[in-house]
Amino acid sequence: MNKKILREKYLNIRKNINKENKQKYDNDIFNKVINLQEYKESKLVLIYVSLKYEADTFNLINYSLNTNKKVAVPKCKGDNIIFYEIKNLKDLEEGSFGILEPKTNKSITDFNNSICIIPGVAFDKQNNRIGYGKGFYDRFLKNYKGIKIGLTYKECICDKIDNDINDIKLDKVIFS
Repeated sequence: MNKKILREKYLNIRKNINKENKQKYDNDIFNKVINLQEYKESKLVLIYVSLKYEADTFNLINYSLNTNKKVAVPKCKGDNIIFYEIKNLKDLEEGSFGILEPKTNKSITDFNNSICIIPGVAFDKQNNRIGYGKGFYDRFLKNYKGIKIGLTYKECICDKIDNDINDIKLDKVIFS
């Protein structure tokens, strides 16, 4: 099945997860992430700001800030994403595609001792992902050397995603 069809299918599935299950899943995913050795050892967390139907990242952002980790969130610039450090959620404003983006201008270029938490529409059992189709994360991840972690719900795990040459495999996918 091609990516466009899979993307539509899993966006619809994700949108139809009931509120109670979503809250349980989000709490479970949060706990799994903060207990990862890679997370505990990281000093910098590169993380997306979740949309309504995505695995929640707000608790993870707040927790990371409160445990003295440096937190950076992406902003679209042309065909790329650039990560900017935030100190709290008030450093965010609505930007491209209705996504909350940093209003700070402190870009991060040193990714040593970091993990990158990555959104996706669907993931497979081999840690491949289908994003939103613009390739922003794949372009960034091409040169990123840290740990790459996807977050999703069990309903959005499929058997196999056919990758193309530009798709970057993740190190882990955390789901509930």
